[in-house]
Amino acid sequence: MGVSEPAQTADLVEIVEREEIPDLELDVELRRTLVIRSGASIRLFIPIKGRPTPTVTWTKEDSPLKTRAIIDSTESYTLLVIPDCNRCDAGKYDLTLENNAGKKTASVVVRVLDSPAPPLNLKPKAIDKESITLEWEMPLIDGGAKITNYIIEKRESTRKAYTAVITKCETCSIRVSDLAEGLEYYFRVSAENEYDSITVKVHDLPGPPKGPIKLDKISCTFIEFSWEAPENDGGVPINNYIVEMRETTSQTWVELSSLIIRTTFKATRLTTGTEYQFRVKAKNRYGTGPPLMSEAVVAAYPFKVPGPPGTPKVVTFTKDTMTIGWNEPVSDGGSEVIGYHVERKERNSIVWHRISKALVIGNLFKSTGLEDGVAYEFRVIAENIAGIGKPSKASEPMLALDPVDPPGQPVPIHVSKNAITIQWTKPEYDGGFKITGYTVEKRDLPSGRWMRANFTNIIETTFTISGLTQDESYEFRVFARNSAGAVSNPSDPSDPIICVSSDKCTLIWHPPLDDGGNTITHYIIERRETSRLAWTVVCNDCKTTTYKVTKLLEGNEYIFRVMAANSYGVGEPIEAPSVIMKDPFSQPGSPQIIEVTNIAKDSMTICWSAPDTDGGSEILGYIIEKRDRSGIRWTRCNRQKVTDVCFRVHGLIEDHEYEFRVSAENAAGIGEPSLPTSYYKACDPKYKPGPPMHAHVVDTTKTSVTVAWGKPLNDGGCAIQGYIVEICKAEEEEWTMCTPPTGLRVNKFEITKLTEQQEYKIQICAINKLGVGEPAVIPGTAKPEDKLETPEIHLDSELRKGIVVRAGGSVRINVPFKGRPIPEIKWTKDESDLSEKTVLEKGFNFTQLSIDSCDRRDSGKYTVTLQNSSGSVSEFVAVKVLDTPGAPLNLVVKDIKKDSVTLVWEPPLIDGGAKIKNYIVDKRESTRKAYANITTKCSKTMYKVENLAEGAMYYFRVMAENEYGVGLPVETKTASKASEVPQPVGKVMLTDVTKVSASLAWEKPEYDGGSRIGGYLIEMQPKGTEKWDVAANVKTCEGTVTGLTGGQEYLFRVLAYNEKGKGEPKPLAAPVIANDLTIEPSLKLQFNTYSVKSGKDFKLEIPIFGRPKPKITWSKDGQSLKVTSRVTTSSTPTSTILQITEACKDDLGKYTVTTEFTITGLTVNNQYEFRVIARNAVGVFSEPSDSTGPITSTDEIEPPSVSMDPKYKDVIVLSAGDNLVLDADIHGKPTPDIQWLKEGKEMDKTLRIEVRSTQKYASITIKDCTRLDGGHYDLVLSNSGGTKTIPITVKVLDRPGPPTGPLRLIFLITSLRKGKLADYHGLLLILTFLL
Repeated sequence: MGVSEPAQTADLVEIVEREEIPDLELDVELRRTLVIRSGASIRLFIPIKGRPTPTVTWTKEDSPLKTRAIIDSTESYTLLVIPDCNRCDAGKYDLTLENNAGKKTASVVVRVLDSPAPPLNLKPKAIDKESITLEWEMPLIDGGAKITNYIIEKRESTRKAYTAVITKCETCSIRVSDLAEGLEYYFRVSAENEYDSITVKVHDLPGPPKGPIKLDKISCTFIEFSWEAPENDGGVPINNYIVEMRETTSQTWVELSSLIIRTTFKATRLTTGTEYQFRVKAKNRYGTGPPLMSEAVVAAYPFKVPGPPGTPKVVTFTKDTMTIGWNEPVSDGGSEVIGYHVERKERNSIVWHRISKALVIGNLFKSTGLEDGVAYEFRVIAENIAGIGKPSKASEPMLALDPVDPPGQPVPIHVSKNAITIQWTKPEYDGGFKITGYTVEKRDLPSGRWMRANFTNIIETTFTISGLTQDESYEFRVFARNSAGAVSNPSDPSDPIICVSSDKCTLIWHPPLDDGGNTITHYIIERRETSRLAWTVVCNDCKTTTYKVTKLLEGNEYIFRVMAANSYGVGEPIEAPSVIMKDPFSQPGSPQIIEVTNIAKDSMTICWSAPDTDGGSEILGYIIEKRDRSGIRWTRCNRQKVTDVCFRVHGLIEDHEYEFRVSAENAAGIGEPSLPTSYYKACDPKYKPGPPMHAHVVDTTKTSVTVAWGKPLNDGGCAIQGYIVEICKAEEEEWTMCTPPTGLRVNKFEITKLTEQQEYKIQICAINKLGVGEPAVIPGTAKPEDKLETPEIHLDSELRKGIVVRAGGSVRINVPFKGRPIPEIKWTKDESDLSEKTVLEKGFNFTQLSIDSCDRRDSGKYTVTLQNSSGSVSEFVAVKVLDTPGAPLNLVVKDIKKDSVTLVWEPPLIDGGAKIKNYIVDKRESTRKAYANITTKCSKTMYKVENLAEGAMYYFRVMAENEYGVGLPVETKTASKASEVPQPVGKVMLTDVTKVSASLAWEKPEYDGGSRIGGYLIEMQPKGTEKWDVAANVKTCEGTVTGLTGGQEYLFRVLAYNEKGKGEPKPLAAPVIANDLTIEPSLKLQFNTYSVKSGKDFKLEIPIFGRPKPKITWSKDGQSLKVTSRVTTSSTPTSTILQITEACKDDLGKYTVTTEFTITGLTVNNQYEFRVIARNAVGVFSEPSDSTGPITSTDEIEPPSVSMDPKYKDVIVLSAGDNLVLDADIHGKPTPDIQWLKEGKEMDKTLRIEVRSTQKYASITIKDCTRLDGGHYDLVLSNSGGTKTIPITVKVLDRPGPPTGPLRLIFLITSLRKGKLADYHGLLLILTFLL
């Protein structure tokens, strides 16, 4: 395996350029004459060859080609293209190929089929007063086809437009007649050939494929389509097709395939629901032709959306609801309808709102929440699986009103052979508005349809129905209508009524409901005249329920009655209303002919007005008659019944004169004819129209003038076909036509491209089939210039009433305006800027404000202001959005109780365009996330919420509701606790009173209100005042009021409070006088004998009462009790205590406690006697004790004294960091003042020093002692009896302090022997501290 051995050429190869003589390949079609139609492209494609590549030269008839020619040459071909060819491009084209090897030439003859050149030498040959003979020569160029005929046209010298005289002249001369004598004319002649009938085969690009493109299969993901081959293949076979696609929302075409051979294609991978467009182009060897476009197609299911349902009708209605019904769509789109959508709008609105929340199944829907008195329209949209179809037609506007009750059953009051008069009673309920009219319907029996019987409004409760058929039976019913537009349901149908002639009538009745238990065998019919009392038997053996009564007298009034009979006898009669035997109406009056118009040679149009009276019966039609001036008889013109008041009379004889008359016909017959018209001649009009009326300038700009005009008074007898507008500069006489020669169909035209400030003359002419009429010249001249106009707003009257739209709908406020220059436009809402979602559009003469998806915030007054240099103007439109309400305002929680609160709020600022119906109140515990509903029917702006859990924390929210739904909520910002103020405190007691204070105690409230008691307030009121002041605020059930005035009387009360507030106060039962309280001393001793085991401790506490506090003395066996470290006594404010530690036999004995009572309020140096009376627990008093004898009240003075531990006599030693405690028992009367000194100076107060003093005890504590706390201390006691000083020495063991200075240096120099210096290493430095 691998590479083989090489092979070599036998000779050397020389690299040289190989030369080849130029050559070309001329197509067979090009060898013959190439025929091209004018306007097509000349394409000469010729393959070439030659080495080196030959030079290509194209010439035409030995001359270079024009610049329009396009030449494209390569080494293999050359292409000559001349687009949009004409007759000048016909001729011989030469192609020359040349290179170093030689030269090659070829020719192609091109023939262009075009219109001929102008004829030559046009001149008049003969002229007289009404004709001219013209002659000319054939054109030099016949356009490639034989001249078939000539077209001759003429123009008056005062006109710009030519009119054709003859179009099929086959010679080179013609006589033109019917010219106006004295007028100047221009003539022109055009040659016409027959190249249109020549079939030409051109080598060119192919034409578009033959359409249309057929959509064979459509799916949600693919579309299959087909087409036909082009009619023009460009002279060569089609190679392939190119298929392209684009989405209709894009301008970019995407190529799907360029190699399609067949004429079908399947486009796949499409997006469901997207709209596409396809195009196909054919391609041959000359290139790609123009495309064939398809229609837009949506990639969706192969079936369509359903068609519109039938027009809905309101079935039932009230003032706030309507039920509508409709029929199914005629076409369901190929898929079953799955449901319907219902939309509603107010009559004066343009915005539809969808009111069905979900698909409506069936053909009925009830619309609720309507506004009383507003007219509504409905429409229905069907939906199938392909989507939503088009909406139905809108229903008739229906007012939301309470329905009107139907009128009473109609009864006949007069019957004739072709008319019946009926009568009925008014509705029991008129729907809240006055009844304004009735509608009567009739029905042929037995199976006719209900049809309207009246065509004018009926005010009274009687009506005559005419045009009936004799001996036929009818039923009637009546509808009522009130002033609000509400129409009732129909009344009960009348009993069957038969039209009778004036001498006979037919009776009809129903079998009796009760046949008496046996079959009805026959009926007995009787009659009587109303002027008589006797009944006459008409028939005594009638077997049916109908009977025809004959031989009645015309003009008489009759009453009929019928009785049923069975085998047991004759039953009770039924009577019919009285009937007068005569016709109820007469023939109609005469019509009045108004005009005869549109006169032609064989017809005329007659118009007339209805007669003043219809004779009591509806006009059934009219009879039109004509009479020739040369005749004597009237001839009827109409064979069919004419109900209109205009009629075109045909079949007239040309140039004959006719007069006409008209007669009306009703059920009673034909009335008198109208007066005859004047004579009118049947002939075609033969003259041109008159000048247009009221020609004037409407507007000008700096480059244009707009003119308008009216119809001519005289149209020349035939229809106006158009108008011509001509313009001329003021200083010139040459008029220029501004409009097409055929004229304008409108009565307004803008002349553009004018010179600013140039004055122009303008005239307008009307055209009918006879030619151009006389001109109407606009007076004066018109000058193109910009006008200055103050802005004006043309606001629609409906917009001035305001716009009402449902939430979610759209608002469009279109405001047309005018003003020069164009004014600046500014929109505001309630004098503020617009919201971001507002869209503004501005045009040349309008501005539009649009808001989509409206909500309550879009309600308000929208103002548009226009301003330019000429002034300004403003208008406003009120917009009301029907939405749910906004949030209520200022939600406050009041009257909080243990199980209820009261919520109070204000209505929302925005009510959503409808009255607030009610409020919805919700609550939420602070520990939960979700709200629970309390009520949905609160109609006021306050609500008491009950059944709350005591002590729980709640949030509340309130929402307003109107007919459009529930609005935004307002919530409490903080939680509210379900609690209330506490109840009053229990019994209030006075526990102590002095000259300056009073102490109270009380019991807790039975209920704290559901919230913890925060404290108690003691309030006092001095006698003689009305104001209660807070004297104390305490946390417990007792307190002391200080700052009283001695001898002043006070009232006290106590109240509890919690976080909700203060409870009711509870007063003290009696007033209190601020004086020291005097209570005799007493003891409460439970037992007199106590036993204790030796070695055990003994403690006895005896309660003591008395005020002032009694002095307590202990004694043992009649001797003062000796207090030791083992036996001690102590006192509290309410008791005295004896305590023996490790009792022994020495402690045996009788212990006595004595109380002393101090009496205050005495006068100094006065003598008093005292005695004591005892009282036990049950309130029994003892005999008084012996008197003390006279005692003088003087102050007792005792100098200060002290009892201290003996250790204070020595120096008190302690270590640094220990606490120093100095204390002593003190005595003296009055109580001495206490002062602690150190080194003879009063001690500074610091955090380390704590001083404590009572009436009998004094101490000082110094914490964390240092050396600085050592020294000499003095305890100084002083009163009016003297001063006592106790010295105490304290030493604190601590590190030494720093030495004291100054620091001195002393140098000691020692004598040194010679030779010993080496033994000393330096000087000895001695530092001596001088203390």
